[in-house]
Amino acid sequence: MLPKEFIMPRRTVSGEGCVLQMLAEASACGKNGLFVYDKVLEQSGMIAKILANTPAGVSVAQYPHAGREPLTTEIDALRAVIRNAAPQFQWIAVVGGGSVLDLAKGAAALAAAEQPAVEFLLNQQLPVPGARVPMFMAPSTAGTGSEATVVSVMIDPERGLKTSIRSASVIPQAVFLDPALLASCPPRVIGASGLDAFVQAVESYTSRNATDFTRLLAGYGAQRVASSLSAVFHGDMSKAGALIEGSYITGVAFSHSRLGLVHGLAHPLGSRWNVPHGLTCALCFPPVLRFNREVSKQRMAELATMIGGGVEERVRDWLADFQLPNAFAGKTITDREAIIKEVLASGSTKANPRDITADEVSVMLDEIFAAQ
Repeated sequence: MLPKEFIMPRRTVSGEGCVLQMLAEASACGKNGLFVYDKVLEQSGMIAKILANTPAGVSVAQYPHAGREPLTTEIDALRAVIRNAAPQFQWIAVVGGGSVLDLAKGAAALAAAEQPAVEFLLNQQLPVPGARVPMFMAPSTAGTGSEATVVSVMIDPERGLKTSIRSASVIPQAVFLDPALLASCPPRVIGASGLDAFVQAVESYTSRNATDFTRLLAGYGAQRVASSLSAVFHGDMSKAGALIEGSYITGVAFSHSRLGLVHGLAHPLGSRWNVPHGLTCALCFPPVLRFNREVSKQRMAELATMIGGGVEERVRDWLADFQLPNAFAGKTITDREAIIKEVLASGSTKANPRDITADEVSVMLDEIFAAQ
C-alpha cells in the first residue's frame, strides 16, 4: 500500500492570499533569511506584497531569478550566496515556477559541498550534503510539483545534460498553495505547465514503482487537473485552486513512484533545443501513450473513468485548444546516439511500465521530430 519511505512537506497551507504569510512563518526559524523568487512576479506587484508582510526586525536578502531552467553555473552562484552570507541564513523562502524552486533546492542541498554542481550530475554516486536550513515554498505555476518533491533538476550548459539530484532535506517545512499566484501566468504557460502536471499524474499512476497509495494521489491529481486546466487557460481563475492543488498532489505521488518515458525523453530534448519543459512533455506524450497502450490498458481505463474520458483524446484536444507549436518539427538530430543513451539511462525511463530498446527510442525520436 505505502511506499517504502513516505516523505512530504511538514505543513501545507492553501487558499487565496496565503502566500502573504510565508515570510512571517519563516521568521519563526530566525531573523535572517533568504528570499528567492521568480523575477517576472515583480511586474504583478506580488513580490512587493509578500515583502510588505515581513515582520519587524527580520532581515530578508532578495535573490531574483529569470525563471528559466537552472544551469549548474546558476546553482553554484546561489550556493556561494548561501555559503558566504554573514550572518548565516536561518531559512530560505522560495516563490516561483518549478525552475526557481529547483534552483533554490539545488543550491541549498549542495551549499556545503566542495565540488561544483556539475560533478553531482556527472557522478550520481556522490553523496549530496543536504540543506542545512528549513525551506518554505510557494509555486507560481501549476505544473512541476517541485514544491512536493525531493528532486532538483538542473542543466549542464557545456554538455547539454539535464538531470537531477535527490535529497530529502529539500522537502519544505511549509508549502503555500495560493491560486492568486497563477494570475501572473500567460495562457501558454498555464497550458504547457498544466499539461506537464497531467503527464506527471498519468506517468505516476502507470509507473512500475507505483503503489496503491501513490495511485490514489496520482489519480486524484489527474482528476483535479483535468477538471480545471482548460478553464484556467481560458481565464476562469475560479478553477485556479483546483489546478494548483492537483499539481501539488501529483508532485507528492511521483516523488515516490517516479515517472516514465515521457520525462526520460523530455530532459535531453528540452535541454538541447531550449524548449520549455512543459511543452516538451506535451509533445512527447502522445507517442509514449501509444507505445505504452497495451501494457497500460487497465490503468488507462481507470484514469479515463476518473477524468470522464480517454487520456489520449483529452491530451489531443488540449494540444489543439492551446495551439502549442511543435518546437521539434523539422529539426535535425545531430547527436542521436548520445540522446538515446541519456533516455535509456534515465531513472524516469526505468520506471516506465514497458521496457524500451535503443532502436525503439530512435523510432520515437523520428516520430516526435516529424510531427507537424
